[in-house]
Amino acid sequence: MRLTIFATAITCLLWGTAAFAADFDGDGVEDAFDNCSEAANPAQDDTDGDDCGNLCDADYDNSGVVGHPDFFEFGQAFGSNDQEKCHFDPVSGCVVGLDDGAFLHLAFESAPGPSGTTAGTTACP
Repeated sequence: MRLTIFATAITCLLWGTAAFAADFDGDGVEDAFDNCSEAANPAQDDTDGDDCGNLCDADYDNSGVVGHPDFFEFGQAFGSNDQEKCHFDPVSGCVVGLDDGAFLHLAFESAPGPSGTTAGTTACP
């Protein structure tokens, strides 16, 4: 009997904690408040202010989908320190390079995100 009560208490505690503090990417920001919930970004950088973190956002023109205009913007930023387009080193002094271009290529024709802060919106689903 005591073991059953103890097991039930532990189960409730664990379920309650998991539901309350889900953090898929382990960056210390709960998924519901994380602007890039599948890539660790504890600083929550969001240069263009669309509530989709830089590490999840290759939609530079904020159209809701990564397309040809985003490649044009990326080309203009190549070699610069445009933090919005630095997906692998989004800090001051970063240089937009080939790794960032690969991220853009993989994101082509998809929506940016996901982001818990804009769930269900066009900007960053």
